[in-house]
Amino acid sequence: MAGRVSWRLIRRATLLGGLAGLPVAIAPGAPPPLPPAASPAPLATPAGTPASATVPAETPTEFRPPAAQPPIPRSAAELPSLEADAPGALAERERQRAQAHQRVLDLLMPMNPEQIKTVIQSLETHERLASEPATPPPEAVMEAEPLDLAARTPPVVRAAQGYGASVVFTDRTGRAWPMTAYQGFNPNLFAVAAHTVSGDKEDLPTVLVIQPTARYGTGNVLVALQGLETPIVLTVVLGQAQADARKEFKLRLAGPRAAPEYAPPAPAPVDRALIDVLNGLPPHPDARPVDLAGVEPEARAWRVGAYTYLRTLAEIYSPAYEDRASSPSGLHAYKLPAVPVLLASHRGQMVEVRVQP
Repeated sequence: MAGRVSWRLIRRATLLGGLAGLPVAIAPGAPPPLPPAASPAPLATPAGTPASATVPAETPTEFRPPAAQPPIPRSAAELPSLEADAPGALAERERQRAQAHQRVLDLLMPMNPEQIKTVIQSLETHERLASEPATPPPEAVMEAEPLDLAARTPPVVRAAQGYGASVVFTDRTGRAWPMTAYQGFNPNLFAVAAHTVSGDKEDLPTVLVIQPTARYGTGNVLVALQGLETPIVLTVVLGQAQADARKEFKLRLAGPRAAPEYAPPAPAPVDRALIDVLNGLPPHPDARPVDLAGVEPEARAWRVGAYTYLRTLAEIYSPAYEDRASSPSGLHAYKLPAVPVLLASHRGQMVEVRVQP
């Protein structure tokens, strides 16, 4: 084993020494070194070939170590500076960013502010014109009228699309008359519903609501009142110049919820003049307004011949009235003898109402 190692060491030293051109000593007892390899003979040049055409012998190239590589940065602080390594690169990148930003703005908002404002104004104008009806809107009115159960023609309720009509039936004391049944006979023109004022679902409804679903047409509605054997038929007309926002039909009878009466009048048709007084209108064309004192400022009175028509919230006790009509709002219309002083109950107190001609 030792001889084999020594032989390897000697051979390595011989090779190194031959490369370096140094004599190599041979250890005693070692085999002689190998002879140096003979240099290859130069290639023979063909006859007639000029000397300049002879291929020169290759010379060994000089060994050059590889260029040193820059170290790998280990943090953001060791990164090379863009401005130092590439002057103008930062300005170019900012220019590209500005161009990209402008392209995005052009894509999202291709119009300038003035164009956007013009478009919005055009949309508002189009929406306003589309919402306006072709004909002028109807005039909404609220009024009361007497209901004659023996009349040959049914009363009329005017309604318009977009304007619901509410109908209330009242007795001679002004209390609402409950309904037990109702039905509309033309669902293509209007829908009919009934509601309670108290909010109790077990209570009978007192307000009839008619909601038109068409612009023009005519139909009818049947209503049954509590305790009244005669059904009431209403004619519903659509597309008129006026629409009944609230229509009150007054019966000359005492209903199931009638208020106590001081002097119940004999059953008779309701005087149309009293209905006009409830609506705030003069009872007759020749009626003359008179001043009042002692009651609410909204009270009004007219003198017609030997009678005074009074519209007030007070209950008149003296003199005895000849006729009276009331509304659910608490207003009363009286037909009284033309006297200068009236005895009434106003807000729970007895007051004197002075009529000043």
